[in-house]
Amino acid sequence: MDLKYMILVTENDRGTETNMLMTLDDYKSFIAVDDMSELADNLLQLGRTLGEADNFAEYYRAANVTLSARFCLDDIQLGHFLQGFYNDSKEFRFDKEASSSECVAKLKEIGMTDKGWVDDFNLHYEMENRSFERGQTFHNFNDHDYMVLEALSPRNLVVMDMKSGSLTIALGATEYKRYPKDEKPTKDNTTIGVSWEHGIYLGSTLSTTNFKAYKREYGTPEKIEDIYDYRAKLKQKFYFYQDMSKDDDVPKKLQNDFLHQMYEDFGTIEEDFFYDRLEDGKYDEGFKERQVKEEKSR
Repeated sequence: MDLKYMILVTENDRGTETNMLMTLDDYKSFIAVDDMSELADNLLQLGRTLGEADNFAEYYRAANVTLSARFCLDDIQLGHFLQGFYNDSKEFRFDKEASSSECVAKLKEIGMTDKGWVDDFNLHYEMENRSFERGQTFHNFNDHDYMVLEALSPRNLVVMDMKSGSLTIALGATEYKRYPKDEKPTKDNTTIGVSWEHGIYLGSTLSTTNFKAYKREYGTPEKIEDIYDYRAKLKQKFYFYQDMSKDDDVPKKLQNDFLHQMYEDFGTIEEDFFYDRLEDGKYDEGFKERQVKEEKSR
């Protein structure tokens, strides 16, 4: 069962709230609407919750009984629902018996208790052999999506939270395949995500992030043999800034930060002007400084 087909249902009976998880068929049986027009209207409202973060459809079952329902957005919303995040009162309960058996089985598959917490004791983690590169996105087990801004080394990354725009140095980043212990991994019971051993949180201001310093501290030295390697790296950097400044999945503030940083590094945000300056050797001073530093370190 896919989580997006699960319906989060709350019954409020004179102030007493009961949470349930249902399939669409069980939900239709539960509300017991005989009038086809009324049922169609109710399901239309329910359908409008797809993809919305906090939108619930409401149905007045009786004078003092109200139902709130929505399709599940993701595992973090499911956890919030079971923890009472959407309840008006702290005095609520989860009714496992009234819930659909498929939904209860899905909780077990993803290792989540009926209290909304993931129980790692019941889960098996299998390391995946994945390499990380600038511009890649990945999913974290806390249900956040991250983008790699800089691969300092194979497992040390500078990443950006795609929801908040905050920056983190992820040390020891590793991708895992997670599924219930004592079960064979399947498409339905397996979650793939990245976690890291330690995180250094940098805030959300790109222009104040000293990538060079973090590269020296946590990175693997880049191999740049000649001026052509150096210019190729500059091209990669320019296009990365350009792509990020136009990516609608990146928060607007960070899009502007990327444009600002592009101008700071290259003196322009125009591609043609950048190439003119690159071919004229306007940026070659950085390569010369690099050679001097390498000579001194020998």
